[in-house]
Amino acid sequence: HLYRNILSAPTTETMVNTDLHFACHFTGPLHKQCEKYADQFTSTVFSKLRDVFSTFEDHDACVLLDFCPESGNSTTVCDVCSAGFDEVRSILISTETQTLVQSQMELACKVTGPFSRICTAMVDEALDVVFETLHKELDDVSGQRICQIMHLCKRS
Repeated sequence: HLYRNILSAPTTETMVNTDLHFACHFTGPLHKQCEKYADQFTSTVFSKLRDVFSTFEDHDACVLLDFCPESGNSTTVCDVCSAGFDEVRSILISTETQTLVQSQMELACKVTGPFSRICTAMVDEALDVVFETLHKELDDVSGQRICQIMHLCKRS
């Protein structure tokens, strides 16, 4: 509960946004535009965090952190690890994530003014490589296998 409450609390979002606004003051004449992008970025990231936490069950967290009282439950750390990795993998390789990252990077490129088209082209090219690599590396990997490598699941 605690990590979910802290990371999805409006006060945490406000604190992060305030820190980003502070950093924007170092961008000189671009600080107003920077603050606007910071607002959008913070809103998007915390919205995504709330979406992710809404699908994560408290019981899985207590098993993973070994906080559960003994209740005869058969859920194991392996189960939680596998399900968690599968969830993270699906988020990382989703079209939604790629679109989100690309749009945020394009917003950041607008700050470069006359170089924004060059910046956007370079970002698009780099993101294509990043997401192609993510798909290549993660498409055929199961949560079970990764958790075995981390010694959280027994080898079958």
